[in-house]
Amino acid sequence: MNIEIISSLQNPQIKKWRLLNKSRSERVAQGLFLAEGEHMALEAIQSGSACTLIVSEKGKDKFSSLLSTAMLPVCILADHVFAALCDAKTPQGILAVCKYLETSPLSSLGGKIICLNGVQDPGNVGTILRTMDAAGFTGLLIDEKTSDPFAPKALRASMGSVFRIPVCRTNDLCAALDTLAAHQYEILAGDLMGQPFFAERDRKENSCIIIGNEGAGISPEIKEKATLRLKIPMVGGAESLNAAVAAAVMMYDDLRFRLTNP
Repeated sequence: MNIEIISSLQNPQIKKWRLLNKSRSERVAQGLFLAEGEHMALEAIQSGSACTLIVSEKGKDKFSSLLSTAMLPVCILADHVFAALCDAKTPQGILAVCKYLETSPLSSLGGKIICLNGVQDPGNVGTILRTMDAAGFTGLLIDEKTSDPFAPKALRASMGSVFRIPVCRTNDLCAALDTLAAHQYEILAGDLMGQPFFAERDRKENSCIIIGNEGAGISPEIKEKATLRLKIPMVGGAESLNAAVAAAVMMYDDLRFRLTNP
């Protein structure tokens, strides 16, 4: 096991790692992101995404067994240096430096896709990833206006599901949806003027559910690409659903159909 000990915030490697939590552009430039905490570090190791493990001086004994079995380079940091790398208010003493994963081609996303159109809250993005993982969805398609799934808040909300769901970011979402439609995907969008959500309908084996921006919803040009628009019923006083909740409702309706029509 290759171990490096770092005690200064002025270390060049520390300066580079500190930038990873600050912007997507830096994560893209370095091809890396940081996964904080024991659970996320384990997920990163198990998925093969981890490049380096970083532990605090205080946490090195607690995680000694994990460090010895992971077969990865290890950096032990002075506690104040470790804290400077962390986004969480109460660091757990371990994090993993991981390969940036937002590079999957559209063809790798599988038959059950969620498409995010300008979803800007990283907590929503991470929660959607976690729900996708639970409901058996296979790939995430996002546009340039959508928050980075590998930002710290999104990573925490995903609870490790980000390591199991391939992500494809595109600068031409309309073209990507056209490609899916050409390959016989059903393209679903929520719409207040759409068909009743719970009405019986024919379904295709492959589908893509579009989730729009938290305030503005799905943009008109993207909504035009939907092959089916559905109205989720709201019988109370609320005018809309949270983006992650709407995604969960639609995913679990799809899962219900799959389970009852094997």
